[in-house]
Amino acid sequence: MASTETPARDSVIVKYLNEAYGKEKQLETNLQALIGRAQNHKTLKKGLQDHLKVTKNQAREIERRIKALGGKAEAGPDLPGPDAVAGAGAAATNLANRALAAAKGPVQMLRGTGEADNMLRNVRDAFWNEAEEIGHYNVIEQVATKLNDRETVSLAKRFRREEERMQKFLERQIKSLVGEVVKQEVPAAERRSGTTRRRRSSTSRSRSASSGSSSSRSRSTSSSSGSSSRSSSARSSAAQKAAATRTRKAATSSAKSTAKSARTTAKKAGTTAKKAGRATRSTAKRATS
Repeated sequence: MASTETPARDSVIVKYLNEAYGKEKQLETNLQALIGRAQNHKTLKKGLQDHLKVTKNQAREIERRIKALGGKAEAGPDLPGPDAVAGAGAAATNLANRALAAAKGPVQMLRGTGEADNMLRNVRDAFWNEAEEIGHYNVIEQVATKLNDRETVSLAKRFRREEERMQKFLERQIKSLVGEVVKQEVPAAERRSGTTRRRRSSTSRSRSASSGSSSSRSRSTSSSSGSSSRSSSARSSAAQKAAATRTRKAATSSAKSTAKSARTTAKKAGTTAKKAGRATRSTAKRATS
C-alpha cells in the first residue's frame, strides 16, 4: 500500500494516469494480434507495427510519471488500481474497471463473412480504441492543467497527438477495406447495375430539368414577343400623334402667313388709293386755277 501521506493532488492525477496505463497495456496485446492478421495488408501492417512501438513507449513513460507522483502502475487481471488510491471505495471502482476491460477484451477474433470483412471490423474497433485513448489523455491534460502539473500536461498533450495521428491513419485504412469488402461480397453486375440506376436517375433528372428549361425559354420568348408587340404599337401611336401635331402646326402657320399677306396687300391698296386721291385733287386744283 502507498503511504497515506501521498498528497490528494497527486492521487487524483495518478488515478487518471493509471487508467491510461491499463489501456495502453491492453492495446499492446491487441495490436500484436492485429498485426498477425494483417499479412495481406502491407500498409496497414506497417502502420500497426509503428504504433505498437509508440504504445509501448507511452506505457513506459506513464509508468515513470506515476512513480514520480508516488503511485504504482499496475495492469492485468489482478490490477487493484494505483496504490495512491486506497480504501474500499477505490477497490470497488477498480473492480468495475477490471470488469469493463475484460468485457472489451482483444478484438482481433475471427468473425464476419470473409477475410476483408474480418479485418474491417477489427480496424473499426481499433479506431474506436484510439478515440478512447484520446479521451483519456484529454482528461489527464485538463486535470493536470487545473492542478498546475506542467510535466503531466506536456506528456498528455504529446500522447493525445500521437493517438490522433493513428486514428486518422486507421480512418484511411477503413476506406480502403470497405472497398475490398464490397468487391468480395457484392457481384460485379450488381455494383454496375447500381451505378446504372443512379446514372439513369441522374439522366432523367437532367432531361426533366432540360424540358423545364425549354418551357421556361418558350414562355420567356412568348412574353418577349408580346412585350415587343405592345412596344411597337405604342411607338406607332406616338408617331401618329406627332404627325397630327406637326400637321396642325403647319396649317396654323400657313393660315397666319396668308392672313399676314392679305393685311399687307390691303394696306398697300389703301396707300395707293390715298396717293391716287391726292393726285386727283391736285390735278383738279391746278385746272381750276
